[in-house]
Amino acid sequence: MTDVHIYVNKPPEKDVPALEELEDVLKRLDCVSEAKVDPSGSVVAVSFEGGRDEREEIERVVEESGYEVSRSSVRSTFPRE
Repeated sequence: MTDVHIYVNKPPEKDVPALEELEDVLKRLDCVSEAKVDPSGSVVAVSFEGGRDEREEIERVVEESGYEVSRSSVRSTFPRE
């Protein structure tokens, strides 16, 4: 399982959905198991299965929603033995 924090900017000239609506949009992706937003920090935390292609798909969906991705921070978790 991989966790990514996507930091977003709302372009002032665009009418974009509320940041909270991104949760539902991202949860529709097959690879996403969980998505939560923190509007105060303009960040979306996403847990997903996969690698770079899936992360790029998540970022693409965020951008297609009208937001700009300013940066992302990936953290992998490893099963304990």
